[in-house]
Amino acid sequence: MSGTDWLPHVAVSHYSEASSDYGPPAPSVNAIGGEAQITADAVQFGFSVFEGMRVYAAEGRYLVFRARDHHERLVRSCCALELPCPGYETFLAAIRLVVEGNLDASTPCLYVRPLVFATSGGIMAQQGRACTFAVVSMPFAVHNGDIRVLVDTRNLRTVPAFSAVKTAANYASASLITRAAQREGCNTVLWLDGNGLVQECTTTNVFFCIRGELCTPGLGGILPGVTRMTMMELLQDQGETVLERDIHIDEVVDGVRSGDLSYFFTTSTAMGINRVTHLKHLGSEYEIADECPSSVIAAKETYGLITREFPRAMATHSVIRERSYVGDAPDGRGGSER
Repeated sequence: MSGTDWLPHVAVSHYSEASSDYGPPAPSVNAIGGEAQITADAVQFGFSVFEGMRVYAAEGRYLVFRARDHHERLVRSCCALELPCPGYETFLAAIRLVVEGNLDASTPCLYVRPLVFATSGGIMAQQGRACTFAVVSMPFAVHNGDIRVLVDTRNLRTVPAFSAVKTAANYASASLITRAAQREGCNTVLWLDGNGLVQECTTTNVFFCIRGELCTPGLGGILPGVTRMTMMELLQDQGETVLERDIHIDEVVDGVRSGDLSYFFTTSTAMGINRVTHLKHLGSEYEIADECPSSVIAAKETYGLITREFPRAMATHSVIRERSYVGDAPDGRGGSER
């Protein structure tokens, strides 16, 4: 994927303690481009955080899926790096500018990326307090397919302080190791903590069905994924309980060998919901059973229905409706939170 895939309309808001009493000012639409400040703390020291979001269009309206949940996670990420974060109204205003500037018949689904990054820079990090909040977008189809996973037993995904936030620094080593995994015929890496406990795959959360029990690693050492949360809510609607617990890699491998592990899938805003077909661990490769629980099938179908036909389908999903934003498509401005 090349950089030219970014769509042209970008919302930008610059903030400096010297020029503003509180937070970033209202965003404005710019054309993408311009030179980066090469001395910025974001460039030199990695002071940058971001979100990945989905926007869907249907019946003359658009859905910013779970906008409030994404904003709350952005707030936590900014706090981790001591960056000022825009309030929800500013956050949403910037997204609306980008969506209404880029959404058309040829791009009915957008991947939207809000960013906050430090723009002041010197010899030492964070000596100045200037930041930029920006929102960019691109047409980016959800994968929703099969993937192969390599277990990484030598490297840690990130440091504990950054395990639950989306700081750009997390993605440098992860991207390099994922690239190495791809050379081995795998799509992504399954990360472990220092004690062999499963955390997540690169950019995705993980779920297992072991002895008929759906389980996923608990929060604390993983990114609290918005799609993860949504699937857990939809599974609960099916009467299914998902246990959040410690899962050791030995339990996973032994389960694959014995047949106790009957299904393995991942969730991600960018990549969708994907079945894991093969697991590569310590030089051995294992094929994973495809016994998808009926509750997972139903939850996936509901998730797809909500995002494709949200004006009607969200009527029965009050939590998702309340955490999302619905606006009028570009040919009918405005909108209201639903």
